[in-house]
Amino acid sequence: MGNFIQKHLPEIEPIFLVSSYAAPLVARHDPPFQYIVWSKGVSLKGYDAIIHAFPRSSIAWAALRAGIPVRVGTRRRWYHWLTCTHRPSISRRFSGRHEAALNLALLAPLLPAELRSAVLDMSWEQLLPYRARLRTAALFPSFLTHLASSDRPSVVLHIGSGGGAPLWPHWQSLAQLLIERFPRAVLIFTGNDREKSLIEGVVRGVSRDSYIDTAGKLSLDELISLIARAALVIAGSTGPLHIAAAVSTPAIGLYPATAAMGPWRWRPLSPLTSVLSQNVMCAKCEFANCHCLARIRPTQVIELVETIIAQRFPTSGGGRL
Repeated sequence: MGNFIQKHLPEIEPIFLVSSYAAPLVARHDPPFQYIVWSKGVSLKGYDAIIHAFPRSSIAWAALRAGIPVRVGTRRRWYHWLTCTHRPSISRRFSGRHEAALNLALLAPLLPAELRSAVLDMSWEQLLPYRARLRTAALFPSFLTHLASSDRPSVVLHIGSGGGAPLWPHWQSLAQLLIERFPRAVLIFTGNDREKSLIEGVVRGVSRDSYIDTAGKLSLDELISLIARAALVIAGSTGPLHIAAAVSTPAIGLYPATAAMGPWRWRPLSPLTSVLSQNVMCAKCEFANCHCLARIRPTQVIELVETIIAQRFPTSGGGRL
């Protein structure tokens, strides 16, 4: 949204209201954006408009009390009927549209007519020129500095989802295949403290020299730096895929085929990201038992990895590392 505003509405200065956790993403954006870290005592007085791209009732009421003249929310949040001046009709979950396009549609009340019609019908390919880009110059994790001078390519595997999407059940088989096919590569598992047990199950039986477990050890800044230096990222529908897109690291995303969680809504905005999913939306699978996600085979992922490695390391002997 910020890049779209800067290109088409240069007279408007976008300022992001973010959580303390997400602040590094805005701080590292290229070009930089101004931002405010939201907390209970933050004042919203003096702003001309607010777009509730990530709805929170506390922020909606604070914007109303601050007297912001233009307040844009959605019709699907009851408190936006009481706190917002504009409520575009946007259905996220079942729209089949990309999340970034849905967020841009919230801008429509602020746009001239010729731009308004454009943002209401954007495909994900049309969003690519406005995708986020992150600067990569930052401190590399100290316990991984040996990788910076190593000629071993690193493949980041982010196997968890933070509860936002079902888990792909074939990570252990994929790890074994990656080690067999690319013996020089080092697998770097990322995640939070709660995902350590998931990683432990995946690496059971894997040679200790072939992987590094970073679960719970990385700040968001360090994760960005790690992904920026990686040869490849493989993940389910989760944040590291979008970080990879923003630092131009090739990635493979494994997606369920539901309306709410499929790649049509959540695929990363990058020509370097490949997506594996069923081609048709699925309305049958349960979150804890996603058959359409389970149908993605590790061999399909390996085929994509071979293509990416062959393109990025053309002297590696037909993609073999």
